[in-house]
Parts: sequence; structure tokens; C-alpha cells
Amino acid sequence: MDATSTPPLPPPGSLVRTACSGHLLREESTPSTVFRGRRIYFCLPDCLESFKQNPRTSCLAGDPMLEDA
Repeated sequence: MDATSTPPLPPPGSLVRTACSGHLLREESTPSTVFRGRRIYFCLPDCLESFKQNPRTSCLAGDPMLEDA
């Protein structure tokens, strides 16, 4: 996958890991975003919005992929 490609979405009903290390079955409405080439899933739309506003204070705070965010 090159730097400009978007990771594909798994089919609905697939088990995905969330940003807070939980798991859920992906639905069409499951909130997600692509950050640094990795698709990140969120349990709630509010968590996604918090991440978009400031990844460093979101549920991914402390994740090594945010070191230079």
C-alpha cells in the first residue's frame, strides 16, 4: 500500500479493534478514520470527533504512532 492509498474497509460484520483496544463488529455506520495510513475504528462518533480535534488527548494518547502528530 502506498502513502496515498486508503486501507480497505472490511465487510460489515467483521470483528475490528477499536482505538481504545476494544473490539466490535463493524457496521456501515461504525465511526472510523485513516491516520498515517492506518484505519482506526472508534466505539462512538464522539470519540472520533475528539480524535479529529486533537489526537494527542484522545483515546490514543500515548500510542507510539502519535509521537510526532
